[in-house]
Amino acid sequence: MHLKIAICDDDKVICSQIESMILRYAKNDRFDVTVHIFYDGNSLMDTIQNDDDNFELIYLDIEMGGINGVDVGVTIREKFRDHKIQIVYVSGTGQYDRQLFDVQPLLFISKPIGESKLVKSINLAMEKLTLTPKLYHYKKRKEYFSVWMEDIIYFENSGRNVKIMTIDGMDIFVGNIKDVATEILSYGFIQISQSIIVNYNFVRKYSHEEIILVNKEKIGIPKNKRNIVKEQFLRESDKHL
Repeated sequence: MHLKIAICDDDKVICSQIESMILRYAKNDRFDVTVHIFYDGNSLMDTIQNDDDNFELIYLDIEMGGINGVDVGVTIREKFRDHKIQIVYVSGTGQYDRQLFDVQPLLFISKPIGESKLVKSINLAMEKLTLTPKLYHYKKRKEYFSVWMEDIIYFENSGRNVKIMTIDGMDIFVGNIKDVATEILSYGFIQISQSIIVNYNFVRKYSHEEIILVNKEKIGIPKNKRNIVKEQFLRESDKHL
């Protein structure tokens, strides 16, 4: 496959190091890659906004001068409404603002950057990009609809219907949450209860009793499901460490 990658860091040495690691791994593992380097967040955002053929993966420094990596990530997700680009945050402090989790980053990498960690991030990005099916299909009366898996926030059972909440809004179709679970649980979704399934990538905060989504909705976890939910959550979390 071909990967289009952006590196955004105001430190030219770091940019060069990341680029060299990426190109070396691509050559050894025999996949095609195009790398674009940006030394400030504004130029990266201008390119994303004006280019139809966008990046699949971005290495984004948190502590840049001018607009920082947090604000760049929030702009990509909220203003540009792009949840498909995989973002890897790079930091020299090892401390991460809670707001970063609203950006749904793929990984965090600390400076100095280890090549094994960078390789892991590329492999994880490619795994997500090649995961199929990428679309979830449902039917309403005589009409058929499709929505990107990564754009779905959660499913909720509602009588004989299923409510599907996406980044673009809510819809309802006739269906059964059990059938939905069969199709999507292996694609980064967690079943919270017999009536609700959430996308791990939209979880802002998890505790034993409840989860809070990035849209600030709170979903309680039934007592008899808490251990199962914990296992599912840890399984997904392990993919991002």
